Formats: sequence, structure tokens, C-alpha cells
Amino acid sequence: MQLSLFVTYLLACFLQAQPASAQNNSWPWQTYKSSWAEPPSLNITKSGLTSPGYLFFDQNGEYAHNYSLFIMSDDNELVWQSALGDYSDFRTQTFEGKPVLTFFNGISLPEPYGWGHGIIQVLDDSYTSIYNVSLTAAEENLVPISDIDPTQLVSYIDMHESRITAQDTILVTMYNVTQYDLSSVGGPEDGWVADCLFYELDVKTSEVLFRWSALAHVDEIPISDVQQFYPVADFGRNQSIPYGYFHINSVDKLEDGSYLISSRYYCSIFKISTDGSVEWTLQGQTGGDFKLDAGLSFSYQHDARVRKNEGNILQISIFDNANSEIISGVDQTKGIFMTVNTETMTATLDQEYVNPQDSVYAISQGNVQLLDDGHVVMGYGSTPKIREFSPDGSTVMTAQFGPGDGLLFSYRAYRLPWVGHPTEPPNVFACIDQLSNKTMVYMSWLGATEHEAWKVYTGSSISSLTLAAHVKRAGFETMASIPGHQAPLIRVEAEEMGVTSGVSPIVSPRNSCV
Repeated sequence: MQLSLFVTYLLACFLQAQPASAQNNSWPWQTYKSSWAEPPSLNITKSGLTSPGYLFFDQNGEYAHNYSLFIMSDDNELVWQSALGDYSDFRTQTFEGKPVLTFFNGISLPEPYGWGHGIIQVLDDSYTSIYNVSLTAAEENLVPISDIDPTQLVSYIDMHESRITAQDTILVTMYNVTQYDLSSVGGPEDGWVADCLFYELDVKTSEVLFRWSALAHVDEIPISDVQQFYPVADFGRNQSIPYGYFHINSVDKLEDGSYLISSRYYCSIFKISTDGSVEWTLQGQTGGDFKLDAGLSFSYQHDARVRKNEGNILQISIFDNANSEIISGVDQTKGIFMTVNTETMTATLDQEYVNPQDSVYAISQGNVQLLDDGHVVMGYGSTPKIREFSPDGSTVMTAQFGPGDGLLFSYRAYRLPWVGHPTEPPNVFACIDQLSNKTMVYMSWLGATEHEAWKVYTGSSISSLTLAAHVKRAGFETMASIPGHQAPLIRVEAEEMGVTSGVSPIVSPRNSCV
């Protein structure tokens, strides 16, 4: 995957700002002879059958060994790892009928900000970047916090959303620092806020197809309504610490062209009409425009998604954090499926997904994914866990990739099918084990999913290479041993359905495996 100059610059700045991250050793990671990759070692527990597909997640935070994207199996085998970077929302999606990889790539600002500036990258099945979705300050009159040099940001797209729609457009979010009178809520008259926007864009050209701003709709969503959940306190006194009162964290599109958005600090879900007006508000504590049934409440939620849309009946799923920097440790984080009736204006709990034997209090981030077989996968955001539930709500798998809460995190996590065809060739490493008088050959192919076996060729010249071993693939890295140490040249070939699918460079074995 080639990085643009923009991404290279952001990566350099990021690594300078986070010098300790790559040195942290508080959670075990895996290493290989034939690859530079170093994925976390997943602590996996299973209590039932899991769905097919790989686990997709990013890794960030002060306890992260590396800031990368990962595709892994739920038996702890690596499939693909990206180069280092500041990433978010890594997954597969469908664009123009083909599977692609999408993710945010840029810089993310920690709390009390909790947003980012960057691009949405789209990769094909060979891990080649095919589109970079971006929006510039000049195009949208965007302003960052005063600590960031705006001349160094060529795109302001936020890290919270990158959803490709059924129309092959993409939904993204944006944070824009702007002045606003906060005196009505106890803040300064010449205050500063982080306005939240969302866009629908053309994937190929980044053309703006729809734009919505929270600040432009304060008559429908008053700032006073957020005070009990996120008071203004000392925020908003200057451009460095704007009041991020709305905090948009997901956007979905309905069949009628309207949008469903989630606001973390309003603890609310809003339906936005095609003309930009607020059609209704579903507030997790008071109900907003709806009456909540006795079993339904939520707060500081993420990832509001439309699951069914049948006339006046709407089923919505959310990741109910129920925790934040304002209040935490009281109510467990859970997944919620609920039915909203816009005729009776009622909201009813359908099902909760929570593991009472393993309490999680995720103060930020997270998502809920509904799989085709009815299983539900949850990424726990600031708590480094991925959990899969069966349709009846019982836990069938937990995969942990770091300690604690807020020390290492992945914005979202998914289980998804993927077929990778990397353009890079397989890698091979060979060394001589003097004690056993064998040549040890280690082989891997980063990103490849379809090969089933390896052939090892040895010889004294390129033209004389002959088959020395044929071994079944054994996870990400496979090892073969060849008697003796008289093979100066070694090459390996990946085999798929009996046909060679990848050929490594030719290497010479090292004199020792130590």
C-alpha cells in the first residue's frame, strides 16, 4: 500500500508526538521470521460456534505496540497488517459491486477533543489504494483548533464515519471550530464551539452531494438540551479548547433519502430530512419526541444503524456506551436493538447484548454489527475487546487485544468475509540449524487468503532449482525443514488448488538460526 505525501507527513508528525507507543510491551504480540508484521496476540475464548469471516480492527492508544490495521482469524492467525499510521473504522464494504477496504487515515485528537482530520482511503482486493476521499479547508471554510497548523492539513474529514451507501456514495463526518455565543448556557459570549457536520460525497471525486451542520440547526437542537449530559464548564473560552457539545459519531441513510445520525453528548439519535430539517429526536433518557418503554434507556451511544425500515416502523441498533468522562462504572456497556414507531411515537426495546460475567464500561467509541446468520459482533471501542453473540444473546466468543479501558483501543471492530490477492510476492526466510543439520525455511504471504500449500525449491543456481519440500499451509507463517545445508539458493511458491499463485524472491540461507 503506497502512502501519499499527505499521509507520510501525518505519520511523521504522529510518530514524533507518540514516541513511546512503538516501545510499549505491556501486551504480547506475535513476530515472524519471514515478515516484518507484529500483530497483537489475541486472547480468545469461545463457548459456541462463531460465524465465518475474519476480524477487522485497528489499534491505537498509549499501550499499543504499533498503530496499524489488522485482519486476523479468530484462532489468532494474521492475514494482513498495514503500515504504521493513525487509522480508524477499518472494514470491507461494497463499491460498484466489488469488495473494497475502507478506513480513515490521518491524525486523531485525544480527549477532550475526540475527533480527527484526514482522508478516507479505499483499497481494492490487492491492497492497492484506488481512491482517496477528501475535503479541504478552502472548499468548506473549515478551521481546526489553534494548535494545528491549517496549512499542513489538506483534508478535514473526521474519523467517525466512512459508510458507503447503496447508491455508491460515501457518508463522512467533519468537525469545524467556529465562534459562537455561549452566554445562554453559562459560557463566554465570544465563545468557540466544535460544530459537527456530515456529508454525502462522491467516492471518486469527493464532490459534495449533501451537507448538514448541527450549529445551523440550534433552533431545532438547542445547546441548552445537552448541558445535563455534557456541561459547558471551562470549554469554549478559546480556539484551543472549543466546546464540542454535539459530538457526531455515526451517519446512516434511510430508503427515503433521509439520514440517521448519532450525537454522543446529546445521548440522542436524530432523523434528518432531505431538506436538512430535524424530523425527530430519540433521546436515550427522556425519549425526546418518543415515549420509551420501561426497559429502554441509553446514553453516550455510538454507531446508530438502520436494521429494518417498513413504513412507520424502524428498527435501530446502537452501541450503548452508558459511560463517558462525565459518568462511568455504573451501567454496563451493551448492544441494543430497538423498534421505533413513528405513528405512535414509541420506542421499544427488542434485545440487549451484554455479558453479565464480564462487565465492560467503555467510555468511548464502539460498534454493533449484525451478521447474516443473526449473530451480533460488538467492538468495544476504548475497551480492547471484540465479542460475538448468538441470536439469543449468549456470548460465543471474546477476543481481547490489550489491557484495561482507554489504554489501547479500536474505534470499531467487525467480522467480515474477505479474499485478498496481494500484488507483493510471498516472503521467505531460511537459516541453517547446525544442531539438527537441517535447513529451516519460513514462508508467509501478507494479505493472501486463498493459498493452501507451499512448495520449496532449492539448488545451486537459478536454473537448477528443484522441488525439495511440499508442505501444507500452517497459519500465517509456515515452516519446512530440509535435510542438510547444501542448498545455497531457496525459493518458495504458494499453491492454490494445485496451481502456483505466488512466487517468492530467491534467498540464501543464513549460517545460523539463532
